[in-house]
Amino acid sequence: MKKPNSLRRRSSIILLLMLFFPSMLTISQTFIKNDKPVVASIIPLTSNNSTLDLTHLPDINQISWSDPKTEMLIITPNDSQYIDAVRPLKEWRDSIGVKTQILSNFSEYDGVDTAEKIRNMIKEFYDKENIQWVLLAGDAEESLIPIRYVYNPDTVEYEGTEHASWNEYYKPTDFYYSALVGTWDQDGDGDYGESEDYNDNGIDEITWVPDVYVGRFPASSPTELAHMINKTLKYESDPYLGDWMNRMLLAGGISSYSPPEDEARLMEKIWQNYTISEMNFTHLAKTTSNFTPSVPPAPNSLGDLTITSFRDEFNSGYSTVIIAGHADPSQIKDASSLPFPGNYYNTADASSSGNLNMSSLFYADACTTSSYDVGDGSIGEILIKQMNSGAIGFIGGLRVTWYLEKDYPLEKLNRGNAKLFWQQFFEEKKFRQGQALFDSKVAYLESDYFTGDRAYRSSIRYEYERKNLLSYNLLGDPIVDIYTKEPTNAQNPFTDYYFSGQMINTSIKNINSKPVPYARVHFKSFNGSYHTEYADKNGDVIIRLPDRPYENYSVVITGHNLIPSNFSFSTIPDMIQPEIANVYSFPLEPTVSDNMQFDIRLNDNESGIESLFLLISTNNMATYEFYQYLNSWDQNRNRFSFTLNKLQPGDYIMMFVARDYCNNTVIGNQIISFKIETPLSFIPIVVLSTLLVFLFGISCVVVFRSLRRNKKVDLAY
Repeated sequence: MKKPNSLRRRSSIILLLMLFFPSMLTISQTFIKNDKPVVASIIPLTSNNSTLDLTHLPDINQISWSDPKTEMLIITPNDSQYIDAVRPLKEWRDSIGVKTQILSNFSEYDGVDTAEKIRNMIKEFYDKENIQWVLLAGDAEESLIPIRYVYNPDTVEYEGTEHASWNEYYKPTDFYYSALVGTWDQDGDGDYGESEDYNDNGIDEITWVPDVYVGRFPASSPTELAHMINKTLKYESDPYLGDWMNRMLLAGGISSYSPPEDEARLMEKIWQNYTISEMNFTHLAKTTSNFTPSVPPAPNSLGDLTITSFRDEFNSGYSTVIIAGHADPSQIKDASSLPFPGNYYNTADASSSGNLNMSSLFYADACTTSSYDVGDGSIGEILIKQMNSGAIGFIGGLRVTWYLEKDYPLEKLNRGNAKLFWQQFFEEKKFRQGQALFDSKVAYLESDYFTGDRAYRSSIRYEYERKNLLSYNLLGDPIVDIYTKEPTNAQNPFTDYYFSGQMINTSIKNINSKPVPYARVHFKSFNGSYHTEYADKNGDVIIRLPDRPYENYSVVITGHNLIPSNFSFSTIPDMIQPEIANVYSFPLEPTVSDNMQFDIRLNDNESGIESLFLLISTNNMATYEFYQYLNSWDQNRNRFSFTLNKLQPGDYIMMFVARDYCNNTVIGNQIISFKIETPLSFIPIVVLSTLLVFLFGISCVVVFRSLRRNKKVDLAY
């Protein structure tokens, strides 16, 4: 049945109005829309209307030192003797500002095995506390602190073996405890042997980027653990001073005669680009006819790498050491035919290491020197367990590692790993051994060689690429700062008078006025609260003090090549109100089309400006809105420039209120007063909008009634 003509006509008109109305409403909104940059509130005046009531302004952005976050975890077996062994290290870390927790209750966490429970515990503390450092205080056995075995058939892939053993498919790594994003479980069945960087659906399971810095003390007993703890404490708190702290030993053998592969080329690259700016060094080289090492400037030296030279030099004392060549767990050698004992260094040498109280950071660019998951007999494990000698940190391969032939730019696999480690250590000033290792892995993933035309962090195409990232791990405490010079005391950076709440912007320097990169500055107040700040790469540090007048602070400064240095200072009260010096606004007579620009100059040389408030009223300050502009804790701005979006027509009064970090508040005596006229174009649009709303309502009523009548006609038919 057809609708009556009158109904069709009405429907057409209504349809046109409905289509036209939203567009007109949009046009009107472009004139009256008022986007404000900050959420505003309405605040009443006091009863006598003479003074603004500021009690409802937001609370001051107060600095609190009451609950510092955990920075380091020491994870031990659930055994009271292991826990007691690490307690002195925890207490030392706490005293210099590294809040540390000992954890042994990992059995309470979810996980298919002990390793996953430990990792989930680390993840929980990382998410809640943003920890940076993890020390695994126990050997890699399942009953202590197990290592994770990861699917990594590099030898199968490289050699084309069809029938490989379990060990050829599964490789150990502590990197599992460092890279916390992803499950390391390709198909989700709890079989971590299937861990890869992609799962079956192409979803990235592992980012390959470390979230925390991890090291291990491979202790099979509490006694072994105590030896490593005591050596670490002496190294940091009471070192044997001497020129060994300013010396590096570099040794490169021959990896192949055909084609010629000279590791002395890598050593030369390291000392020429990184070491020479920081340390003295000795370069021991054995080379083919394809490469002739450069003679370094005095007092550095170039010598021959022989079966005795490396042993003798190492025992004489060096802060840092790198040797590159071939190896198995018991010996480091190269492709040469060497006389007895047939190697440059072996487990017997490690067991009798003569560098008493001069423990080295030892980097072995070679295979299997640190296979600490298999027995206790590898070179790395022996060196780290020596009571007062050997290594303070050992970095080496848990299994076979790889180099690529004719890698003259020294950017691939073993050579790229080693080069970037020392680049991070020397050039980026990352002298904490765990940070240098794990950040060098990131630098490798970001390198031009590795990325190429492949996507960053998800481009590991070959198992031998994955192998090198997994295999090089740290034996030792990751937070230990390695000496590159004989340590000195720090200069006192707190010689001025300081107001309560003040921001201190200073530089940490040693007594020779050299900046101390990433220095740690630990404050403790007499009321028991404490706080730690870190300097940047250039030694600059910013601290905002709490609002505590007459507070006494003790400060301990630790860092690279520093003897722990103690200082103190007190605060004085800030009782001076800030001053609003100048107020600039533009335009002076704004319209509905104008954004207002403000430039406010303030003065406060004590605790510093915390907030600037803009108060806006359209009823002569009977009520007002406020907008807050904050200084963050590390800012000390005395000038604020900002924009206020278009305002609606009306009479306006604007005032400014300034507040410092000690809650001293002042109301500015400069008032901005203006009127925004209603533009002529605004009136018809408002009228039209009102009319459209009215017509839309009437139309709805007409349609409703017409439908009812039409329903009656249908019933009649």
